[in-house]
Amino acid sequence: MDFPAIRFKDDIEKVYALILAPYAAAIPEKNSREHDEPVQVDDLRSSFQRDRDRIIHSKAFRRLMYKTQVFVNHEGDHFRTRLTHTLEVSQFARGIAKSLALNEDLAEAIALGHDLGHTPFGHAVEQFFDEQLKSLGMGRFYHNEQSVRIVDFLEDRDSNNRGLNLTKEVREGILKHNDDSSGIYTNLDPKLPCSTLEGQVVSLVDTIAYVCHDLEDGIKSGLLQRNINRNPDDRISFTELRDMIIEVTKGDICIDCDFYKETYFVRKLIHYFISNLTQDSYEKIKNFKVMSLEDVKNLSKQGIRIIGFHDSTKEIFKKIRKFVYRNLYDTQTIVMMDTKAVKVIKDMFEAFVDNKKLLPPECLYRYNHIYTDPLYKGSANNEVRVIIDYLSCMTDRYALDEHERIFNPRIKL
Repeated sequence: MDFPAIRFKDDIEKVYALILAPYAAAIPEKNSREHDEPVQVDDLRSSFQRDRDRIIHSKAFRRLMYKTQVFVNHEGDHFRTRLTHTLEVSQFARGIAKSLALNEDLAEAIALGHDLGHTPFGHAVEQFFDEQLKSLGMGRFYHNEQSVRIVDFLEDRDSNNRGLNLTKEVREGILKHNDDSSGIYTNLDPKLPCSTLEGQVVSLVDTIAYVCHDLEDGIKSGLLQRNINRNPDDRISFTELRDMIIEVTKGDICIDCDFYKETYFVRKLIHYFISNLTQDSYEKIKNFKVMSLEDVKNLSKQGIRIIGFHDSTKEIFKKIRKFVYRNLYDTQTIVMMDTKAVKVIKDMFEAFVDNKKLLPPECLYRYNHIYTDPLYKGSANNEVRVIIDYLSCMTDRYALDEHERIFNPRIKL
């Protein structure tokens, strides 16, 4: 039996483009990478597959395993981490991309890289870094911008250039997976919606994933049940939420905050949102008469996003998101965890600012030899950024261990 010849990069991209919609990003635009790379005639991967692999093989990606999603890593083995959240976002993005005939490899690469810049312990530490930089007049700290800083500046793939040298399409999608922006990365048009539908898909499914899955983890931890039992306002909110979920999923399902019971209703809820997002987005593609990738880019320049819910589904999603923020993220247990986390990071930040010799050797070298890459479009490198880069890259457990090494006199060095 004769098998087809091996397909190399150009063949892969050419054949794959035939099954994609005309408005999909089939291949990167010309000069999409910051640094020129020699053509490899025997390359077995498309450009976006190569980007995906570079992200997966990075140190920053491996660290996601031990970074907090909602519950700190040592709180339990079954709670989501940044890594499991990232993989879930990747699966949602690939599913919608397949249904809409978009580029799955591009969507996957963006999804896998979108949270690389998250700090240890979650958003509370991100806010602490942001406050420090603002007070010093050194810009802002947003995890999406830090994700781009990691792939552009902090990670290395060879000795010739800094960064992973990803395509513009992947870097733009990473930057714009949420709306936080200080205006840096001007080469990626930071104030505009993502210019690819694949990037817009990742932005929406990221929110679906964390809202629904954090709700599930809040139930499985017993936290929501305790709050509902103790606070009549929370009990009323949950009753309203339960009735709405039963109505929209149109199913006879058990919705309870008892952590001894299963949370299958979350899966039905996710199916509802993913299905609606796919269908609603397809209708928007038709309504806006999108016939090419250039049409997507032109609409982006006008501030118009194509991927999104219709108003009715958007309102339902906003109500569930509001419930999760109020009844999970803003509750005593989570706030106490956040307070402890910020204390750990704040102690180390102030110690490093006061005495740079506490920094590990490789970090101290970067502190003493500030390097500026003329091609890098992000925040200027300086001593404070070096410290924040070091702290923000820490995992939860490394941060706790390092805090002990610095401040506990009984710890052997």
